[in-house]
Amino acid sequence: MKDEVIISQGNRSLWHNILAAFFYAVTISCVVFFFYSLEFSFETEYVKNEVAFIQVAILSASAAFFYSVIQTYYFDFKNNQYKHERAILMFKLGKWKPLPALEYVSVFKKDDDFYQVNVWYVGNKHFKIYQMFDEAEALEVGKKLAKTLQIDLLDATVANNSKWIEL
Repeated sequence: MKDEVIISQGNRSLWHNILAAFFYAVTISCVVFFFYSLEFSFETEYVKNEVAFIQVAILSASAAFFYSVIQTYYFDFKNNQYKHERAILMFKLGKWKPLPALEYVSVFKKDDDFYQVNVWYVGNKHFKIYQMFDEAEALEVGKKLAKTLQIDLLDATVANNSKWIEL
């Protein structure tokens, strides 16, 4: 087994970056306009308008983070630890934690919309690694991940009909 395994979303697509930039611009514009037009008044209409700017800023900041965050899992088998890192622009959040015993990789259909690839570990807990709309792509990612981690793969893409896949 490799000493280190890194599973990352990689770089965001161009359209994600464009949407993130748009939402960051809306957020900054709302905050600037809020402070530019700030008056200390308790008139109902004025307060409603100012609160609306803050609400739009919060919603657009949430959307900007959604389209710009990059998640990465680091598994360090040599030191028996892992880190789930979230990166937004140049800021990275995540800390090393003790690595639990990994049991298997699963690929299953979540709702009717997409497939999820998870790495399960002791205590019926899991790392959510990928979400995809294509079943074949999800299974291929699951196979590569299971081979890399040298653990089993469970195909649960059909409800109530799970099967173990030979690698």
